[in-house]
Amino acid sequence: MVDLGPMQRQLKQARGTSVALYALGAIFLVPLFIGVFLVNSSASQSDQANQVSRDIASMYAQGVDFSTVANRNIARRVAEGMGMDIGRGKGVVILSKIRVVNDADCATDAARDCANQGRAVITQRYVIGNSGLGNSSFGTPQNVDRQSGNVHNWFTDATARAQDFPLNLKPGESTYAAECYLTLPESRSVYSRAMF
Repeated sequence: MVDLGPMQRQLKQARGTSVALYALGAIFLVPLFIGVFLVNSSASQSDQANQVSRDIASMYAQGVDFSTVANRNIARRVAEGMGMDIGRGKGVVILSKIRVVNDADCATDAARDCANQGRAVITQRYVIGNSGLGNSSFGTPQNVDRQSGNVHNWFTDATARAQDFPLNLKPGESTYAAECYLTLPESRSVYSRAMF
């Protein structure tokens, strides 16, 4: 008979060492996998917010009138189709029509005091979803008609000025912007913006 005692002891030591190495590796790998999952989830949410912003900004630039309930519902369905639940307060889409006030805008008697001449201003604003989630990065005009979305006296009202907006529009041209805020389950939010 062959004595297997020392060989069995070496096998038990090797198993014990393997278990210790696997446990040590798991200490580093488990947090790494969790981090990869969270980053992937956040990137996916960001992609969804980007797509919603692009789609709704494109609709707005093509003339969709978001003052009507039917078109606002279409915007909600577009967002829900991309996984954003703006109907239940977990997201908001802010639409802005922006133009630069030019000489022709200031030629009328009503625009005699044209304080915004040469500045970019918000001429129309719609908010779809939970307005408490975030404000527009362009600013918040104070005199917005709730029915039409039009900003009153945008050529004179200082609150209608668009912040951090390049002045590269030609007279009469407008830019249509959609900004999207989305709350995530991890108590974070995603912001996206698209302009046409």
